[in-house]
Amino acid sequence: MDRNQLLNLIQKSETQLAQLKRIDYDGLKGAVTELESVFKEFKESGEELLSENNVLQIGIVGQVKAGKSSFLNSLFFNGEDVLPKASTPMTAGLTILEYSEKNVFEVEYFNEKDWEIFVNQDEEYKKREQEVRTENQGAPESVIKKELESRTSEKVRSAHEMVSACSSKAQQKIGSRNDSKEFYDIDDLQNVLEQYVGANGEYTSVVKSLYIKMNDERLKGMKIVDTPGVNDPVVSRENRTRTFLHSCHGVFLLSASTDFLGSGDVGFLNNRIGGSGIGAVVLLASKFDSVLQDIGAEREMKQEPRGDLVDTVEMQTKKFKKRLRELSDTIDEKLRGRLKLDTTAGIGYSIARKPSSKWDNVEKQVVQQMKRYYPDYFSTEANAKESFEGLANIAEIRESYLERLFMENKESIIEEKVKEFFAKNKENISSSIERILTGYKNRQEELNKTSIAEIKRQKEMQRKLFDELKDTFKNVFNQFARNLNGNVTSIANRVRFNDIRTIPTESIDVSITCKRPWYKKWLSGSVDLDIEQVNTFELGHQIRKSVAEYAEAWNTEWRKLFDETRKEMAEKLNREISEFEKKIMSTAFKDSYYRNLIDRALDVLRNSRELAIGDIIDAYQRRGDDIANRQFTPSGTEDLKEERVRSYLAQQLRDHNAGLINAFRNLADGIKEDIKQEVNKKCDEAVRVIEDMKKNFAEKLKKEGDAYLDALEKDMADKVAVSKKMDDIVNCVSELSTLYR
Repeated sequence: MDRNQLLNLIQKSETQLAQLKRIDYDGLKGAVTELESVFKEFKESGEELLSENNVLQIGIVGQVKAGKSSFLNSLFFNGEDVLPKASTPMTAGLTILEYSEKNVFEVEYFNEKDWEIFVNQDEEYKKREQEVRTENQGAPESVIKKELESRTSEKVRSAHEMVSACSSKAQQKIGSRNDSKEFYDIDDLQNVLEQYVGANGEYTSVVKSLYIKMNDERLKGMKIVDTPGVNDPVVSRENRTRTFLHSCHGVFLLSASTDFLGSGDVGFLNNRIGGSGIGAVVLLASKFDSVLQDIGAEREMKQEPRGDLVDTVEMQTKKFKKRLRELSDTIDEKLRGRLKLDTTAGIGYSIARKPSSKWDNVEKQVVQQMKRYYPDYFSTEANAKESFEGLANIAEIRESYLERLFMENKESIIEEKVKEFFAKNKENISSSIERILTGYKNRQEELNKTSIAEIKRQKEMQRKLFDELKDTFKNVFNQFARNLNGNVTSIANRVRFNDIRTIPTESIDVSITCKRPWYKKWLSGSVDLDIEQVNTFELGHQIRKSVAEYAEAWNTEWRKLFDETRKEMAEKLNREISEFEKKIMSTAFKDSYYRNLIDRALDVLRNSRELAIGDIIDAYQRRGDDIANRQFTPSGTEDLKEERVRSYLAQQLRDHNAGLINAFRNLADGIKEDIKQEVNKKCDEAVRVIEDMKKNFAEKLKKEGDAYLDALEKDMADKVAVSKKMDDIVNCVSELSTLYR
């Protein structure tokens, strides 16, 4: 399909939509809005795809904190932190890199409509905040924040963050034309970017997307797009990302090595990448150094041999391949067997490309840990840089994927993408049209076959059904409320917090001042001793792991409880419908309608199935880091004789470690109490929901059923006119259906 064929198809679609809009029928507006939306997205994505049919568009995608910006910095900016790392949803912008004769940086701002949505969401946040503060007067800010999280969505919280950070100067940019600035080199670009997309940048809150146009030969014939996280809470930016993916030819999907191909990544792979007809996909296990550090720490804790780096890399790579094979059946069939798998470590490239004097604190710590676990490969600055460059794998990624996979196959990739895009989108649009068409055909059939007498009979049966189900509803809901506390107690007995009974230590060389013998006198002097010191990295790793595992265990058990409860409720209620159907023995009774009605009504329970414990985990892991970083500092040896120093320091270390264990126990008690409070709050919330459902569940179902039957009865009262409208609707939608077959 070329651009003229696309425009012709859209024009014919819009003509049919215009005819639909002229039909005066209740309920048609929703169908028209849905069709307008899918046609608009199809048109915009298709036009972008066809207008740049000689440019290969490559996306960098993955979850927030998967290392996308670090990867792109390594790929095009020699490992320098040119593209800021997104620390919050607000700073996770859409960045486009493309070739230009001049080095130009261009900023696109949110428009007035975008910002109006953010302001409305911010007002919702403030309203909820006022409610929470009124209900919890005098409560600590941590409690207020936690309660606010449970009552607001991430979209609302992100909007509040953006609006709150928006200065009067930044506000003037909303809806304005794109700003364009030239830059001289990477350092110059870095300074400019900080102002617009840095975490504390003056205009960060109002920037929608960035265009970096560079005189770089590597960018000729391609466009690189760094997307926000896979679940961007900013709707207008999420829409922009979705439109881009529709016109994207290939992607690098980054998945953090420590949680490789988690459910979020697999969902994005199937729904967004496969769903957009992208066939060229490179799957990168990112932050590879992190998982290698975890393996080293685990071996050390178990007092196992350190292991060779090359062997460890090979072993872990095999695990990634095994994980991919295990998920094969769940991956979009068009992507199976076509995914290219590799590893990368953005921080490794940064370390390798800078002198040690310019390593930041995080980089220094990574170097220190890799030297500890794999000393043969990181003992000197020179071999450390060589090893980190190998782990970063950037040269191989450039050659094997950017150049060979993408650019050498550019024409065939573009051709396949265009073919796949139009086939996929015509199929999706056809599916939407067919669903709407089927609904109106069924309505038309009911109108032709059903009499007013039959509708009245159905209403009567409906009244009897819900009268009979009232007691069942109450019994089911009462049983849930009665069992809830017992179920929570049972979960609390099963979920255990992994205690740390011994503090991990390591040997270090220190110089100690003490009294030393000198010609029958004891004089102050220094002695070099090999003593035990707290292994702060390993201790921090153990505490963070204990916190995460405890919280996740609660989350899993809680979700399981609500899923099983919902299933049990649905089974009992559907059983009652089956019994009622047998009793009345009427062909006019539509049991499937009521089963769907009940299923939708029980969806309200889904809101209670997630514990809001993300902040609890973060807070206690930070506390754990603080505990782990309490270094043992030898002291008080100045007046001790040399032979007593070792035993004295050993006792000091035992006392210090006892303090750490006590602090850890306090931390464990604290997280148990905080999660208990969150669970109690969710229990109260669930019971309130259940009590509300118990009072009016039957009435709500009956009301929805009555509305459906009343609309049908109303149509029956003016059957001739309504039949004509139905015919017109079905004809229009059928014409649309023909266009997309």
